[in-house]
Amino acid sequence: MDVDEQGPGMKSFAKYLWRRIVLLPLIGLICAAPMAFAQDNPFAPAITVNGKIISNYELKQRIIFFSMLQPNQDATKEARSSLIDDRLRLSAAEALAVEVSPEDLKAAMESFAARVNLSADDFIKALAPRGVSAETFRDFVQSGIIWRETIRRKFLSQTKVSEAQIDRAITGGIASGGELKLLLSEIVLKTDGPNDAVILANRIKGDVTSSAGFSAAAALHSSAPTADRGGQLEWVGLSNLPPEIVAKVADLEPGQMTDPIVSKDRVMLLFVRDRSTSAGEVSGAMAIDYVRLVLPPGSDVSRIVATVDRCEDLLPFGRGLPEEAIQRETIAQGAAPGDISAVLDVLDAGESQVITNVAGFAEVIMLCSRVPLSEVAPSRDDVRSQILNQKMALRAQAYLEELRTQAFITEP
Repeated sequence: MDVDEQGPGMKSFAKYLWRRIVLLPLIGLICAAPMAFAQDNPFAPAITVNGKIISNYELKQRIIFFSMLQPNQDATKEARSSLIDDRLRLSAAEALAVEVSPEDLKAAMESFAARVNLSADDFIKALAPRGVSAETFRDFVQSGIIWRETIRRKFLSQTKVSEAQIDRAITGGIASGGELKLLLSEIVLKTDGPNDAVILANRIKGDVTSSAGFSAAAALHSSAPTADRGGQLEWVGLSNLPPEIVAKVADLEPGQMTDPIVSKDRVMLLFVRDRSTSAGEVSGAMAIDYVRLVLPPGSDVSRIVATVDRCEDLLPFGRGLPEEAIQRETIAQGAAPGDISAVLDVLDAGESQVITNVAGFAEVIMLCSRVPLSEVAPSRDDVRSQILNQKMALRAQAYLEELRTQAFITEP
C-alpha cells in the first residue's frame, strides 16, 4: 500500500504546485484559508478521537496541505477525515508497538516528493509560502508507513495465497488488470437486537449447502427487496462493494457462503453463485475451468449429481479411481473434446451434466468457471505478490472501517 492511499492523490500536484505556491500572492493564500480559524486558539481541540486531540492548528495545516495536493476536492472535508483516520491508525499501531525508524521516514518522504520531481527538502521549501510546516508533511507521510507496518504485523500471517488462486488470477486476467466480479445472493435479517438474528443466520449457514437452498432460505427469511427472487443480485465488481463486505467475499469460491455479517440493525449472509473478471480490462479469448469424472459401472450417478454444487465437492468422488478418471483442466473455450465442449457451452458455474462416453461409462461434467484468458501470463511470483497485496489492502480497508465504527468522535 502506497503512502498516498491514506489521503488525496498526487495526480494533480505537478500541474498546480508552482502556479499555486510560487505565483499566487500571499494575501490570496491567507484569504483562502477557512475564516473559522481566525480567532481560534490554534492549540485548542478541533476534534477529539477516542480521547486523542486534533488541534485547530493541525486541522488548518492539513486543509492547506490538501488544497495544494488536490485543488478540485473539498480540502476541509478531506483533511478532517484524514486526521481522524490518522488518530485511529496511530492507536492501532501503539497497540502493536509499531514504530518508524528515522531512516525509513526520510526514505518515504523522499519517495513522496520524487513524484513531482523534487527532493524532500525542496518539497518542504515549496510548502513554506503557504505556511505549511515540515512537521505537517512529515506527520502525513509517517502515518502512512506506520499504518502499512501495522497491517503487515496484524494480518500477514493470516493472509495466504494458494496455488489455485494464482492459477485463477492468471487464467482470469486479474493479473493483467481485470477486476474480479462476483455474482452474489443475499439474506438480510433485520432485528432490534442482533442475537436472535445471528442465531438464525448461523442455522441457515449450517443447513444450506446449495444455491437452490440459499434461494429458498432467502425467500422465507430475508427482509431485503431481493427476497422475492431468492436473494439473487446482479454481477458486481469488488470496487463497488463496501470494504467490510469485500473482506468477507473476496476469497470465496462459487457455492460458498460468508459467516454472518453483523451490523447495528441487521445481520447479512452472502452466497457466491459465480465469479469472473470484468470485460474490457483483459485481452484474449475465453477460458473454461471444468472437472470431468468418469464413473465405474454401478455408481450411483444420480446421488453424486444431487450432492455437488461446486467443483471442489466433485473431486472427492475420484478417490480410489485411476488418475485419468478424475481430471480438472483450464483450457481455451472450444478446446475440449466435441462431446464435452457441447455440454460446457450450456452450463453455468457450479452446474453439471451426465453423458455416456464411447466406452459406455457415465461421465459427470461440471463447469467451475468461465473467464477471459489473458494473452500474456505473468510470472507466478509476481501474481502471488499482487494477490497478497490486494488481500492486505482489503484487510486494511475493512480494519479501518471497523475502527471508525467503534470510535468515539467529538467536536467542540
